[in-house]
Amino acid sequence: MAMKLSFLATLLCLLLASTPKAHASVFDVTSATYGAKPGSDVSMALAKAWSDACASPSASKVVVPSGTYNLKEATFKGPRKAPIEMQVQGTLQAPDDAGQLTRPDTWVGFQYIDMLTLSGGGTFDGQGALSWNQNDCHKNKNCKPIPVNLRFEFLTNSKHRR
Repeated sequence: MAMKLSFLATLLCLLLASTPKAHASVFDVTSATYGAKPGSDVSMALAKAWSDACASPSASKVVVPSGTYNLKEATFKGPRKAPIEMQVQGTLQAPDDAGQLTRPDTWVGFQYIDMLTLSGGGTFDGQGALSWNQNDCHKNKNCKPIPVNLRFEFLTNSKHRR
């Protein structure tokens, strides 16, 4: 009887070990691979982490840990075959001068993504006080509008989670 139980326990362990598990791949922008540090420009590290996460065949997560990071601008595009999560725990801060943006209507954009989760409880700091001072549209009909902080275009099956 003990031999049968031992055999069944071994068989069960082998079955569990061989069962595929869906673990998310984590792409932390502060890892040695990407090298982002609080107080510095995270634009390139974030773009590379997003690109690597998009190339992952399984669910993936891009992580921005606690801290304040400068972000010149970013456009996160799909398509994706697996779910992707952008977890912002820290603060992403826009440039002081909106004129530094190459896409003048958007600071951070998410486009053509299926199964996006935005989480982490962090902050996208668009530098509102500085930006509004640069906006003279109330008195100049030929003004240059300030960019949208966050733009979501063509997202499906997506959600926000704290």
